[in-house]
Amino acid sequence: VNVSLDLPSSIAASFLVSMGMYMTGCFHEDGLADSADGLGGGWSKSQILKIMTDSRVGTFGCAALGMFLLIKVQLLGALGASHWQLYDCSGAGPAIIVSQTVARLSA
Repeated sequence: VNVSLDLPSSIAASFLVSMGMYMTGCFHEDGLADSADGLGGGWSKSQILKIMTDSRVGTFGCAALGMFLLIKVQLLGALGASHWQLYDCSGAGPAIIVSQTVARLSA
């Protein structure tokens, strides 16, 4: 069975990234934004920790998050359509499966 929505790769990649963010509750993106705010806006260790515990997102957090999402969508879109064959997989789908598996195994 071959199911395809025939979406452009950039739209499919955007959908994939948004579903990943939904499934994780944007937990990792929030951590990235807090870290960027703390490292970009704090001069002392106490300032950095205070900024990181603040619930608001600052300029550095917005910039880091925007660049991260833009790069992630573009890289996934560049991988193209998924090709699933035994011992011959390529595209964004297999790349996501392998990267998530390796990440869980290495943690």
